[in-house]
Amino acid sequence: MKKMLAVFLALILTFTFVTPTYATGAIGDEEATTEHPETTEYPDNPSRPPDLVCNAAIVMDAGTGQILYEKNAYDKKYPASITKILTILVALEHGVNFDETISMSENAIWGIERDSTNIGLDVGEKVTVRDIMYATLVESANECAYAVAELVAGNIESFADLMNKRAEELGCQSTHFVTPNGLHDDNHYTCAYDMALITRQALKNDTFREIAGTLSYTVPKTNLADETRPLLNGNRMINPAEPYYYQYCKGGKTGYTTKANNTLVTYAQKDGLELICVILDCDGWKYSYSDTRALYNYCYNNYSYFYPLSDFSFESDEESTTDKNTILENFYSSMSHEMVDLVVDKSYSLLLNKSVDTTKIEKVINLYDTAQDNVLGEINFIYNGEQIGTTPITSTTPLLSSQMTQDEKDGPSIWSKIGKVLLYILLILLGLVLLLIFYIGLAAIIRKFRRNNRRRGYRRRRRRRKDDDYYYF
Repeated sequence: MKKMLAVFLALILTFTFVTPTYATGAIGDEEATTEHPETTEYPDNPSRPPDLVCNAAIVMDAGTGQILYEKNAYDKKYPASITKILTILVALEHGVNFDETISMSENAIWGIERDSTNIGLDVGEKVTVRDIMYATLVESANECAYAVAELVAGNIESFADLMNKRAEELGCQSTHFVTPNGLHDDNHYTCAYDMALITRQALKNDTFREIAGTLSYTVPKTNLADETRPLLNGNRMINPAEPYYYQYCKGGKTGYTTKANNTLVTYAQKDGLELICVILDCDGWKYSYSDTRALYNYCYNNYSYFYPLSDFSFESDEESTTDKNTILENFYSSMSHEMVDLVVDKSYSLLLNKSVDTTKIEKVINLYDTAQDNVLGEINFIYNGEQIGTTPITSTTPLLSSQMTQDEKDGPSIWSKIGKVLLYILLILLGLVLLLIFYIGLAAIIRKFRRNNRRRGYRRRRRRRKDDDYYYF
């Protein structure tokens, strides 16, 4: 009986040590997961979207913002460390100096959970801004993200205000950030669509691209560390040594907390098409990669650019033939030339599903009544009764109406301003002349009045004198 009890206790202890645990707030992608189906692709039916493990996802064209795939893309989710995409973007837009040396504060070191991802910096340790920027994205170092926030705004509360303001400016409607590193807070949330918007803006910054696509980085020795700190990017899709490597992936950011599950933002480029993929609330880090790969495969297999104006000309397009006289009558009847030089962007592209019959795309030319900043009109592209794109019609011909529009926009020219000044001076001089004439006339009247008064006074005095002489004798 005692032997059986001992065996039973041993089994309990064994299961206790092998059962996986989750560190609350830990940022990483190495947590164990429960058993469930894998990501499912359909190579025999490439037009069918894959079945994903994650609970929210989106694929967006980085160039136009067009959405190619979405799953619960507007549902609020916890982002975890992909928060750091916006952290780095805000810092870059505030012009941080990469060569500046900072000293790690006590708040940055002890303001994060100790079992969360960090690179082991200590209070008072001096590092460059470049080091903490790279450590934030490459290694997902939480104390470094905290230090970035302090550098830019003084504290994480003020920095969170900057983050939320920037997110709102980008059109995010389901995002509210509290921390710069993504450690869990119930009021720290986003959605797949908003994260795609943020990433799209970040990709417009070449420095962000450089950092987010860096596979490894080394933090040099510091005043408190005699050894360098080698860092390795947690995004396995850019590492050729990893089984999850995807050759078209150029960079991105991973994230994990027990409440957020695994999150992943990546961007990839193939055949001139750059896509952003956001994965949220994924139960298992390997599934965040398989979901991402499946979505890239689906989108690259089913979407491509179509150039509707590559061989377009107003002379050959039948739809525009009847509009030539209209253009001249509306805009340029006073011009000496016979035809206005109309221009469209022949490189204009539409990102379309390959199932779209491009021969059925209609081009509808719309000419404005008046030129607007040298834009004469637009071409709208219609497919199955819906507008799928538009591009402006401009001109290289000097346009009178356009010039008038520009003059109105820019305000009076310098000569017009000089003319007005001269007119004002002339009016002032005329006023002075009139005032002078009035003064001279008034002075003459006064002098005449005084002379007349003196003469009358003289005659009165003479009469009195005569009268006095008469009475004297």
